[in-house]
Amino acid sequence: MSSFERDGKGLSDAHETVPKPRIQTLSDMIFGLALSIGAATLLTQKPGSETDVAYSLLSFGFAFFILGLVWLRYSRITSVLPVESTGIVAANMLLLFFVSVEPYLFNLMTISGYAPSLGQLDSASTTTLYAFDLGALQLVLAYFIHELTVEDRRLIPRELLRGYRLQMNATIIVAAIFLLSSLPMFWSVVIIQSPTVPLRYVMWGGILFVNAGRRLDERLRGAKSRPS
Repeated sequence: MSSFERDGKGLSDAHETVPKPRIQTLSDMIFGLALSIGAATLLTQKPGSETDVAYSLLSFGFAFFILGLVWLRYSRITSVLPVESTGIVAANMLLLFFVSVEPYLFNLMTISGYAPSLGQLDSASTTTLYAFDLGALQLVLAYFIHELTVEDRRLIPRELLRGYRLQMNATIIVAAIFLLSSLPMFWSVVIIQSPTVPLRYVMWGGILFVNAGRRLDERLRGAKSRPS
């Protein structure tokens, strides 16, 4: 019997294992490129008014905030979570795919918003694709947090479990908001007529309150746990 067989591991498992530093290097590169390309798309736009400039900066700021928040959480999670297993590697590659296509979808969304005649898709279609991409990205991130909170693995101190579970639940809520907002009804319902603000955009803005609420809850509970 070979040493691989005695250890319960085959050659296929050895070949499928990817060193953690290589995964982190690839991840940092893709996140960096996604943020850079997203900023570069602003150069291709030709706003016709100050309102268009404000819209460009607001939309890019939102996209930057979401990707930046995902990168921060991802970096903290992978610093503790073993990412060399086949399942985690597959989920990691899926997350990086969603990150890498985000600038493309963001660019389609902004182009269709400025000049629908320049593209084949209208704003309803491009924002749907963008919402689905960010929702799927958040689901993969929630899966990583779930793996981190499995008590039997003892990857984090027990006193930190509640905080990470709260973060996982908030991430699932954010994913649900994005995915739910991709339904056509949330584009057809308009909250503000001029400028046109569909309900889909309002739902995206609500994501900021989800994160703010999670942080406030953590601070309040942290203050209660400290001795007086």
